[in-house]
Amino acid sequence: MKINVRFGLIISAKDTPVGFTAGMTTGSTTWEGDNLVFPYVITNKGQGYSLNSGKFTAPRDGTYVFTVTAVSWSSNFLSLDIVHDGVSKVRTYSYSYTYHQTGTNLVVLELDRGDAVWVTRHYGRGYYSDSVPLTTFSGFIL
Repeated sequence: MKINVRFGLIISAKDTPVGFTAGMTTGSTTWEGDNLVFPYVITNKGQGYSLNSGKFTAPRDGTYVFTVTAVSWSSNFLSLDIVHDGVSKVRTYSYSYTYHQTGTNLVVLELDRGDAVWVTRHYGRGYYSDSVPLTTFSGFIL
């Protein structure tokens, strides 16, 4: 528990906000890794998202919402999964017949403290982004 001296409030860990948004500020036509690490962090309330691994680790038990949006590079296929502790839960899909197709998906997951969620490549290797991120990964607790 934390005590807010200014307002005399007692705040428990379950009331502490948890949420993040991370993105890409450059594209890649040759990405071959398994996990997609989003290096540009916009928000990381609760410090659950790791810049090193690209994984979100739940700081406490709860119901979380995760979303990924990926823009395919040029006219390439791109398919990404949101993964919970090694199990793919949902998939994005960007088809190749027109330039820069967007694939997006969202999942609601029950997590225990210490569970990890990340984005992995199912198929493809090229994603597009700009100085303001187009390819992003976000999550928050309900």
